[in-house]
Amino acid sequence: MDTSNDDIAVLQPLYDGENAPGILAVNPDWAYVPPVRLGFTLNLDREETTCLPAVAVEEAERRRRQDFPIQQSNRYPSKLVEKALAEALAEDIGVDPANVLLGNGIMNILTYIYAVYAKPLEYVTVPTPGFWPAYTYAMQRGMGIRMPLYVQNRADTYRPTFRFPVDAIREALSRTSPICYLCNPNNPTGTLLPIEDIETLVTAFPATLFILDEAYGAFAANRLDTNHLELSDGVRLIKRGHRNVVVARTFSKAYALANHRIGYIVSDTSNITTIRAQMGPYDMSELSLAMAYYNYRERSHTLSVVRSVVTNMERFAAYLEDHHISHYGGYRNSLLVEGLSLSESYEQNGIAVRSMVYQPGIPNPIASTFRITIPADKRTSTCSWMSQLGS
Repeated sequence: MDTSNDDIAVLQPLYDGENAPGILAVNPDWAYVPPVRLGFTLNLDREETTCLPAVAVEEAERRRRQDFPIQQSNRYPSKLVEKALAEALAEDIGVDPANVLLGNGIMNILTYIYAVYAKPLEYVTVPTPGFWPAYTYAMQRGMGIRMPLYVQNRADTYRPTFRFPVDAIREALSRTSPICYLCNPNNPTGTLLPIEDIETLVTAFPATLFILDEAYGAFAANRLDTNHLELSDGVRLIKRGHRNVVVARTFSKAYALANHRIGYIVSDTSNITTIRAQMGPYDMSELSLAMAYYNYRERSHTLSVVRSVVTNMERFAAYLEDHHISHYGGYRNSLLVEGLSLSESYEQNGIAVRSMVYQPGIPNPIASTFRITIPADKRTSTCSWMSQLGS
């Protein structure tokens, strides 16, 4: 890792230029996949919604057969459910269906974006700490990474924050960067990004594609307004004509469909057309699309789930402060909590949490924290899982 100044860290490309183009010197560590950990009473380590979706698989399949031509397992997907879901999303967002692209999870769509919009030996920009695939996909493809560092603010002892490093990002982008990956709210610090700063960057660097990952946007939006399930500012940039913005959203979190791997992006039609051309014709299961389609229409249930998470988040934050424990976040469905000894206590009591470890070479100002998912359902009410600490 190199540092160009105190605010920007740099990872050089892992690219073997002596071999044929495309032969990369990739460290196997960059293929990391978070393991499924068995033997715990509660798994609060993977930011999965702890309750089941409103519409179960059996019911989604029944409705699909009723509403769409029957498609047996031996047939390729008809694309009819995909089209219906894209149209429903577009109508609610206020864009044309041509501005929406569904895929096999956000991460799958990202692989296409990285492959199309950046080349080996170029440098993508990822404010750090950030979402680990944003680094992985770059290094796997022989790209370097410039990492403007979030600025820690400990003015509030028990609720410290990380400030969005807009000036350092501007400096990183000024050296040319095909992609800037922004999580809003940030993953993992929970920072809600100032839309004014984002628009300033988007306007100043029209040749850079800005990915606004809103995987946890429902929780941030609901904390700001209990009737909302989505942030609106990112999409508003697209509506204003910014062609270099991609908003990414998922059904994995608020809709409790992580196993079904359905996500989508909203962007200018030129980007949608370009990315779609790279995708396979049958990337998504029609049953998974049906699960997303029918659960998307159960807004009242999803609002209830998200509100429960937001409420439990505040209760848990207050509990931590009562016990003089610092924490970060609040705009996602998890908190970063200071104190690795506390994480050990959780796991000794059968509750899996996640220590914040990054790939080699990535600055890690949150190494002293662990991440805990905030439960949504009554079975895992705040009181029951907080008391496991025995504090």
